[in-house]
Parts: sequence; C-alpha cells; structure tokens
Amino acid sequence: MGDLQSRESVIRSLLKEGPVTWLHFDGDRIALEVLSDGDSPNSITLDAGTFQGILQHLHHEPPTAEELEAAIAVIEDALMPVIDLLPKHRCLVSAAPEIGEITKLAGHSSGQGVHLDIGSAERLFNRLADVSHGTPPAQLGMPAGRVFAASLLLLRELLHHARFESIVFVR
Repeated sequence: MGDLQSRESVIRSLLKEGPVTWLHFDGDRIALEVLSDGDSPNSITLDAGTFQGILQHLHHEPPTAEELEAAIAVIEDALMPVIDLLPKHRCLVSAAPEIGEITKLAGHSSGQGVHLDIGSAERLFNRLADVSHGTPPAQLGMPAGRVFAASLLLLRELLHHARFESIVFVR
C-alpha cells in the first residue's frame, strides 16, 4: 500500500503543474492515459499500439540494426495518430517495471519520482545501436533481451515525437 500511496502523491504533485500522461501496459496494449485535475483526476486513454507489434520485429538477442529500424517504424506508425491528442503541457509518468529497468541502466536511482531526461534515453539508445552493430552487450553494460530493446525503443520514440523532455518513473 505504501508504494501506491507514494505513486499517487507523486502524480498529484505533478498534476499541480498541468496534465500528466501516464504510460502503462494494459496486457499487450500500450496505453497513454492523460490525467488532469488533481482533486479528482479525469482521464482519457489513448491506444499507442501493442508491445507484441514491436517485439515481432526483434528476432535476435540482441536485435540487429535492421530489426531495430523495423520496430521503430511500427512504433512511429502507432504513435503519430495520438500525439496531437496529448496535452500541450508535456509530463510523462510511468510505473512500468520496464521503464524502471531503463532508469536504473541510465544510472539513476530506483527511488520514487526518478526523472529520466531525453538525453539519457538517447545515450542508452546509442549504446543499443552499437550493440545491434556487433559490440558485445556486456562490454557496454547493456542487456541483450528483446523486451528491453522494445521498451527502450518505445520510450525513445515517445520522448522524441511527443516532445516530452523526460519521463518520471514511480514505483
């Protein structure tokens, strides 16, 4: 219960500055839930594709450069129709364990309300790209798994195309 209360506290604090976009996985669906009004949050949920739709292009561990490009195209196709529906105030938040793994790998603490900026996400993506071109994952401290690659690609494309400056990870 403590983690849930902490999560709600972080979200309510962020809502004071404007709407919050909550990234979560609803089964296989990638959902962007726009929350507004901190006293009794109102929300709309936008469908941003499926995780399986990304994974189906990542056949190897680690994925090849061609596989990453194909997965990026799928993510972009799913995101483009919903980006204009997101609020102008760009605050992205998630409690997805996949996002937590990314923040840890970027060198950020795993505490409550951890901010991962777009620059850190880009640096991780560049390391993933190096791995996809043959650098051993362990040499760069990167996991070789497809799920990690899919999660990082999704986060990078979302930050980039929706113009979020960062994501806040909450437990």
